[in-house]
Amino acid sequence: MTARHPDADVDNAAEAATFFKNVTIPPRPALFMALQREMRKDEPDIQRIAELINRDVGMASKLLETTNSAFFNLRRQVTTVQEAIHLIGTDHCTAVMSGLITKKALGMGAMMMARFWDVSEKRAKGMGFLTKELRVGRPELAYSFGLFCDIGIPLMKAAFPTYLETLALANQSGAKAFLEVESGRHGIDHASIGGILAERWAIDDQVVAAIGMHHDYEKLYDESIPATTRLLVALNDVVEKAIQEFRGEAESLEWMEAGVVASEALGLSLEDVEELCEGLKARFRS
Repeated sequence: MTARHPDADVDNAAEAATFFKNVTIPPRPALFMALQREMRKDEPDIQRIAELINRDVGMASKLLETTNSAFFNLRRQVTTVQEAIHLIGTDHCTAVMSGLITKKALGMGAMMMARFWDVSEKRAKGMGFLTKELRVGRPELAYSFGLFCDIGIPLMKAAFPTYLETLALANQSGAKAFLEVESGRHGIDHASIGGILAERWAIDDQVVAAIGMHHDYEKLYDESIPATTRLLVALNDVVEKAIQEFRGEAESLEWMEAGVVASEALGLSLEDVEELCEGLKARFRS
C-alpha cells in the first residue's frame, strides 16, 4: 500500500476544515485600515492621506522610490508624499501603499520568501503598466491584483512545513494542476487562501474574485463573470510571461496552457504580446 504524505489528501469536509484552521489569516494592519477608511469617503482628504503615510518614514521613502520608478514614467522627480499623491492619484497611491504595508506585515519570519515578494512587486507594477498601455481597466485595481493574486503562497508556507516541496512540484504542473497538487497535499490551495485574506482585508470585490479564479483560464470565456475580473486574470498571464523571461526561466507551463486564451481575451495577437513583454522587461531592468 502507498504511504500517504504527512500533509496528504483530505477525505471529507470535516478534514478540509481542519486543514484550513492550520492557515493563519493575519488581521488587517492599522495603517491599511486607516487608508481604506479615508479613501472610502465621498471626498478623500489628500492631506490626511499624506499624514498617515508620513507616520512611517520607511513607507514614505518606499512610496517615493516606487513613484519615481520607470513604471510611472513621470516627467520630474517627486520629493514629497503629497506630491506623489497628486501626480499618480489617490487610488493608485493607496494601491502602492497596500503593497508596501502587506510586505511589511507578511514578509517576515516563516512567510519570508524573497523571490515571491520580488515577483509580486514586478507583477503589480507590470499590471498597472499594461492597463495604461492598453487603455483598459483601472490601474489601481490591476496593481492590487498583482500584489494579492498569489498572497496565499507565503501563508501556505507558514502553515505547512513541506509546502516548499509542494511548490516545486506544483511549478512543474499547468494552471489547474497547480491547485490540485496543493489541495492533494495540504487540503487547500493558495488561490482559496489568498481570496479569503483579500476579502477579510476588504480588498475590492473584483480583485477578490480574480484571485480565486486566476488559475482557471477557461473562465475567461464565461461572460457571466464580470469583465473586470476576467481582464485582471488575462493581464496577469501576460505579465507572468514577461517576468519569467526577465528571470531567464523557461516558458511557463501556464503560458503554454493559457497564453492563447489570455491573448484572445485581451484582443491581442501573439506579436502584440511579445511587444508588450519587451516593454515590461525593459522597465524591470530600469
